[in-house]
Parts: sequence; C-alpha cells; structure tokens
Amino acid sequence: MNLAKFSLCVVGCGQYAADFAGSLAPLRQELDLFFASRDPSRAEEYRRRFGGIDSFSSYRRAAEDARIDALYICTPHHLHRQHCELGIRQGKHILVEKPLAQSLEDGSAIVSSAASSGVTLMVAENVRYMAQVRKCRELVSDGAVGHLRLIQFQEEYPFQPGGWRSMKANNGGGVLIDGGIHKVHFMRYLAGEPESVYAAELPKAMEGQEGEDGMTVLLRWSNGAAGMINHSWTAGSPKPPEVRITGTRGNISFTVGSGQLAFERNGREEIIRFSPDRRGIPAMVRDFVASVRENRKGETSGSEGLRDLALVVAAYESARRGDVIKLEDFLSPQPP
Repeated sequence: MNLAKFSLCVVGCGQYAADFAGSLAPLRQELDLFFASRDPSRAEEYRRRFGGIDSFSSYRRAAEDARIDALYICTPHHLHRQHCELGIRQGKHILVEKPLAQSLEDGSAIVSSAASSGVTLMVAENVRYMAQVRKCRELVSDGAVGHLRLIQFQEEYPFQPGGWRSMKANNGGGVLIDGGIHKVHFMRYLAGEPESVYAAELPKAMEGQEGEDGMTVLLRWSNGAAGMINHSWTAGSPKPPEVRITGTRGNISFTVGSGQLAFERNGREEIIRFSPDRRGIPAMVRDFVASVRENRKGETSGSEGLRDLALVVAAYESARRGDVIKLEDFLSPQPP
C-alpha cells in the first residue's frame, strides 16, 4: 500500500457516487481517486469531473489493478455481495454503501469473506460521523440529559425511487432498508442494542414501488427507554430529518445537516454550532483509511453493518406479523 497517498476506487458511478466524490475535496491531498463503471464514458466523465487518476470500464479490472488500495462499493444493494467479494479476492479493502447487503445471508457472507481474507471491511454509515451526531452521543454518554427516555428520528421526503430501488428483490425492501437504516444505526449508536422492535408499514403514497414507502418503527431498551423512527417517501412537501432526544434532566434536538444542535436543561437552551462538514463523509473516509493503515476495525465495521441489517430485517418481520419482536429470540448469533 502506498503510505504517501491512499488510493480508493469508486465502483458504480451513479448520482450518490458523485455526491460522495464531491464531498472528498478536503482529503484530496491524501487521497487518490479512481472510478469504475460498466459504462466507460461514465467512468471517464467522473474521473475528469473529480480529478481522478484513472477510470475503468469493468469492476474486475479495477479490483485487479495494483495501484488501488481499496474499493468503495456504490452499486445496487443486491450486487453488494458480488462486488465486495470481487474486491476481497484481490486483497482490496472494502468500504461499502449501506445497507451492507439486501439480505442477512449475503451480509454474513461478506463479513466472513473479509475476515478470512484479512482485509478491512467498513460500511459507509456517514450519519455516525456527523459532528451533530458525535456531540449528541457525547452529551448522552456524559449524562447531560440524565437517563434516556425517548429518542425520535423523523424524515419525510418526496423521493421518487426508480429502477432497481423500486424492486423489492433488488433493494431488499423499501424506505426502511434504503434510508431508514441510517436511523436504526443512530439509535444503536446512541443507546446500545435494543431489546425489542415493533414496526408498521404505512399506506402507500407512491405508484410503482414494490417495497414500503413509509414505515414507523418503535424500539425498546431493557432500561425502559424507547426509540421512534418515522421515515417516509411522501407525496407531500419535504420535511427535513429531525432528531429529538428526551432525558430525565434535559433534551437535545437538531435538524440533521443543519450544522447546529440545541441542548436544553434547567429551562435554558444552548445552541452548539459545528464546522461545515455536515454530511460526515470526510470523517468517515478518514476513519476507513486509518483503520486500514492501523490494522484495526473502523467504527462502522462490517459486523456493525450486519447488526443494523439484522434489526431492519427484524422490523420487517414485525410489520409482517403485526407483533412485537424480541430481538434475542429472533436474531441468530452474528459473525465477529
């Protein structure tokens, strides 16, 4: 591995890959970018647009290129296992978009393959790296709000999923596995592993969507705290993602990506402001690179991503049954 600059190849040149690459401007002195697409003109367009070193017309060629340290997998969910394992077989470290996979079987296989091959596997769970979220975790961990009572995370957005995202078999579901998994991870990051989950699918608002376009999820922890997730692709006007944490001694609230957080205690509110890194992508990539160089797990390791996926699958089962799922009874042991 080149210790002077880390080389990362973006695998799959869709819209979010452009958002990802564009967010890495603060790291370009320490990071070389490559781009791979089955459409050669698309890969080359991204290379020119984002100042990449080279482009590839196939994912295999990218995985086999000795100049590349790691692959960032940004392809449809049902292809994550195939593309992760393609890189793992070539000894490439893997940063894969959430969800880790669209099924627990595929997710477990990816984690096992990476572990047996000795490569670093991390899930691109950028929400965890947002400055707001980090500060929120710090305040909660320090007892600033007392004991947690309720965590609420709500988002309604008129997203119109098309192509593979509209197909349940390829996406793994609908809105919950696609964007709601961010919120699931946030809940786990803030409060630890929940004890149970209850979920309800909302009536559909959009045509042509095989998976759910709205889901409400209730999580419970053994200490009595509760977490509520409401995430919808809605026909209405966009409502930005909002978080509110209620404790026995104080409250925290923020709009995700706003660059600030409100902390209320004893009748007084403090507004805490943060740096421009509002999406958490540079911090996430820095952790990935450091985890490779230091031979350690990143914060959002493959096993973390697998636990997020398992909780989403449990929520889907709860919605199907119309009943509360006790997670210790539902989830089989996960790989380390």
